[in-house]
Amino acid sequence: MNRKCRLYLLPLLFVALTVNACGGGPEGQPQSGRTSDVLHIAAAANLSYVISGLIDAFREEHSEYALTDIRVTKASSGSLTAQIRNSAPFDLFLAANAGYPETLYADSLTVGPPVVYAEGIPVMVYRQEIDGEKGVACLLDVSVEKIALAKPELAPYGEAAVEILSRAGILKQVENKFVYGSSITQAFQHAITAADAGFIAASLLFGDSGKEMEKAGMRSIGFAPDSYNPAALRQAMVLLDSSNEAAQVFYSFMQGERAREILRNNGYRVE
Repeated sequence: MNRKCRLYLLPLLFVALTVNACGGGPEGQPQSGRTSDVLHIAAAANLSYVISGLIDAFREEHSEYALTDIRVTKASSGSLTAQIRNSAPFDLFLAANAGYPETLYADSLTVGPPVVYAEGIPVMVYRQEIDGEKGVACLLDVSVEKIALAKPELAPYGEAAVEILSRAGILKQVENKFVYGSSITQAFQHAITAADAGFIAASLLFGDSGKEMEKAGMRSIGFAPDSYNPAALRQAMVLLDSSNEAAQVFYSFMQGERAREILRNNGYRVE
């Protein structure tokens, strides 16, 4: 090969090496970068204190994924849905209701329809000096200045709180006391640090968050199913990437008895 030919080939070789290093696929298309070595779960904020237990149980039951890098992004279901629509690299979405996954499915952004994995339960927490025996009517007391809840437009538990107060006939009288969190966990933090009462998920009464609540001297009361719409808190999940084997196996695991037992023991209704 003469010197002139070698000079022409060197730039071409550099281009080929650059494309391979950047992960280019056929016809210059970038690769997704999502394999079973990484599992990225989008989880509704109410799962914040139970998701680690679910992951530990998953690894025990499926040892082939013991070394899989499982990443969890926790936020309100509305926020996570917006991220998914903007091509966030999630493999599985565990929502706080069925509505958000259904809209993604309707727009062909999921692998199959939503599957319900649990039903959330709303509770009200309040400072011990407040007369909780009155139920939500205690929120009318002048001593109650701030009521924490998640933004209803982003979080199903915030929507449930508004419905509970509306059905009790006191929404208009207390809504000026609302302090909003962008998610149910943020509403929980407001409730135990800056508010007099708040509406949260029953799952936050367990584990570390439950200890935080006890330390803050908070009490809690639940609600009869006829005081809100339980169907609105049926938590559904959708698979987002059919090529990720770990996501498929975790999706199946969430429908099994081991996951159901963990959820049942941490403040959820499970059929």
